[in-house]
Amino acid sequence: MRKNKNGSRVWIIIGLVLFSVGATTASFIRKIEFEESVALEVKPEIFFKVDSKIRSAILVNDGKLYFGTENCEFHAIDINTKQELWMYSANEPVETWPVFTDNKVIFNAGNSLYILDATDGTETHKYTYPSESSIRISQDTYTFNDSYVAASNGIAYYAALNGDLVAVDIKSGAMIWSLISGNPGAVASGVNFSNGKLCYTDYAGSLCCVDAQTRQVIFRTEIHDRAFAPMYISDGKIYVGGRSCKMYCIDANDGNVIWSSPSSDDTTWFSGGSVSVGNTLYSCTSDEHTIAAFNKNTGELLRLYPTETNAYTPPLLHGDNIVVAATDVYSFNKSNIMEFDTKAHTKLWQATLEDCVLSSPAIYQDVLYFGSDSGTIYCINLTKKE
Repeated sequence: MRKNKNGSRVWIIIGLVLFSVGATTASFIRKIEFEESVALEVKPEIFFKVDSKIRSAILVNDGKLYFGTENCEFHAIDINTKQELWMYSANEPVETWPVFTDNKVIFNAGNSLYILDATDGTETHKYTYPSESSIRISQDTYTFNDSYVAASNGIAYYAALNGDLVAVDIKSGAMIWSLISGNPGAVASGVNFSNGKLCYTDYAGSLCCVDAQTRQVIFRTEIHDRAFAPMYISDGKIYVGGRSCKMYCIDANDGNVIWSSPSSDDTTWFSGGSVSVGNTLYSCTSDEHTIAAFNKNTGELLRLYPTETNAYTPPLLHGDNIVVAATDVYSFNKSNIMEFDTKAHTKLWQATLEDCVLSSPAIYQDVLYFGSDSGTIYCINLTKKE
């Protein structure tokens, strides 16, 4: 997330990392020293092109690739033939995370939920929530992408632009229930379904957990932080970062904060979500241009992996390695895609593009796919790179 200087839509997934771990600056630098190595330079291939910016996440399922665009289109591409299977016209830009369930592709845009037949793109249902808010901009003049949808047991859950939580029956397209937000505003971290519970961060900076059946609030943990990156849920714990330069580990059962990373700076944010390998949590940051590696259990900062530009999209697992796309959100014309070996702590390869990548990538059969502002879907074969 950043100031909306020119009115263009900007993906909000953003972040920070400048931490203080109770050590001097010199010892802190030694602690997180990165093992420098000469990384292989990789040139991505062009997989597909459209005439609009691509800022939605990439969804890949059963040999098909799905994505949305800024000119209100949603596309399905056959991966083997690279031919478009169908295109659906929405009523607003599609900047969210599509999901696949029961041969349906589901995504939300603005206050609307779209349910499409994955075979031919036919609109099965469209539901629009009667929210009093219809713009993707905050009182602080920050722009937001849409909160992404979660689907489970025939129900799709998403947040309207005013922060209300909405449950829609996927088969009928009818609203089952809505939960009025006590803190109206964008739910930028997305709605997450885990063990019958819905987790999300509200506009006031609280981590909320709601029973999906009873609609009862299980807990609301005030972390006093605006979280815009997707939360990561693993082993009964919720990991989420925010604007205050902190990463939080929260018990998914009772909402208690297990640990939070200390911070000495409030100018940079956690940005692109997290993944874990073993007991290590990897979290993307924005202005610090790094992936921060934490001990999942204690919150100890282990090291930083340099990304050179703002890491606004979630890291992906490739075996025990992590793949990340980072982009310069000030020039919008330079991006770095790279893979890190988490055991040797080295950068294996890097691709540099004169393009803006704010589309969360996907890996399918060892091939990485990601979209860009030039309207290009790029791909990189992760097993055979030149």
